[in-house]
Amino acid sequence: MRLPSCTRAVARARANARAHARRSRDFRRLENLLAQPAFQAIPIEILPHCEAVPLGVMVRGIMESLLDAEALEELLQVHAPEQFTLELTIDALVNLLIQVSAGQRASVFAAYTADQAAPEPTISTSYQALYGKLGRMDPHLSEAIVRFCAEKQKPILKRLPRADEPTLPGYRTRILDGNVLTGTDHRLGALRRWINACLPGKSLVILEPDLGLVSDLVLCEDAYTQERALLDHVLERVQAKDLLVFDRNFTTRGFAFGIADRGGFFVGRKHGSSLPVKPVGKLVKCGQTKTGKVYEQLVQATDPDTGATLLLRRIEIRLFEKTRDGEKVIALLTNLPETVSAVTIAEIYRKRWTIETLFQFLTVSLHCEVPGLGKPKAALFAFAMSLVASNALAVVRGSLRAAHGKEAEAEVSGYYLADEVAAEYRTLAKYVRPGMWVGWRKLGAEEMVSLLTEIARQVNMAELLRNQRGPKKPPDKKPVYNRKHKHFSTYRLIEEAENPC
Repeated sequence: MRLPSCTRAVARARANARAHARRSRDFRRLENLLAQPAFQAIPIEILPHCEAVPLGVMVRGIMESLLDAEALEELLQVHAPEQFTLELTIDALVNLLIQVSAGQRASVFAAYTADQAAPEPTISTSYQALYGKLGRMDPHLSEAIVRFCAEKQKPILKRLPRADEPTLPGYRTRILDGNVLTGTDHRLGALRRWINACLPGKSLVILEPDLGLVSDLVLCEDAYTQERALLDHVLERVQAKDLLVFDRNFTTRGFAFGIADRGGFFVGRKHGSSLPVKPVGKLVKCGQTKTGKVYEQLVQATDPDTGATLLLRRIEIRLFEKTRDGEKVIALLTNLPETVSAVTIAEIYRKRWTIETLFQFLTVSLHCEVPGLGKPKAALFAFAMSLVASNALAVVRGSLRAAHGKEAEAEVSGYYLADEVAAEYRTLAKYVRPGMWVGWRKLGAEEMVSLLTEIARQVNMAELLRNQRGPKKPPDKKPVYNRKHKHFSTYRLIEEAENPC
């Protein structure tokens, strides 16, 4: 039965009063926390901002704890020794590009203009020098910054509640996939004569789904480079008990043998010819998942150059419904021991799609592709900085789980979260002087978790809830492409649909 409007208004007022009372209690807890000796480096003046713009405070504090100038300068000297800084520091570049890649500023020039208007600008050069420096950023340095920040965030994320149970206890699960940056604006002289899209590069990204963290990547300036050509760089970083999950494009003989030689494990979709195997056992039914029936067979791969052999398990999933490519059977190859069931391996491979969700989030919500950066090194640097921002939001999500529970955090929209952070971050930049954030660098992982959790209690979760929608319905008619028309008038199409002849 529907309540009268006055009754509904009273109910809303009471709910708001209860929420305000709860936030007041949580605010007092935050005050008491900051009064403890371990948090003396955090100025008490931050308290009003924790209540007004908590998400902005969390992200700004996380970034301050990650990106201190001395550490970045050391990374520059190790991974890009031919580069040097005089007036334009690596610290200023990183902070500027994170603002752009995280959507807090619309473009590099907009971020530069805002910096110059600040009471204490961090960039003392012209914008031409800024763009020139970005165009010379070594991709190895961009990769190193992502790895460095991820390693600093792991102790924090391991202390925060996780969204799901570990993928496979005892293993470090890592999902590998490639990403090609989209075409940029044609501002460079070499690009102006072409209407075609000009691609500034590609990358291989490694996601650790148990932490929601991008822990590594490989960048390449040539967008035409085959992704398999970059696998040697991934192989160098494989450790014992690593579990790599990847699609069939990466299931090659060299990559599989290389992972096994380093004490690692893999689950990869079988490719037609890049990793040939011969059966040494019968195909046996092992159970089923939500998507299909699972079978297993023992197979063997041989390296023709050395004669070495590798015993593998072939997991076959006979799907209940065809994939969008019309496939009815998915075959996986793995060197995981028999103690890991075939059904579990099938479920592990299903998690590979979480990295596709990450790429969509980076593109739509964090603006990882900056159209104005046509030079490959600059575009790849911006992409790397968007990964740093994404990892910071992973810490924010973990803090929200600790403060409000897993169920509440699961309903948070990534798009709304990124949008709210961008707005609050810019507000803080105007009203909080940079020196107030230095104390975050002195906090250990335990202190960071406690502080972030208490600040997260101030977040109004209702503003971040994702929209619920029903299942997608297939179209009545399959869409077609009309070669006679490059475009249609929406007005006329609607008129024709509403008033058929």
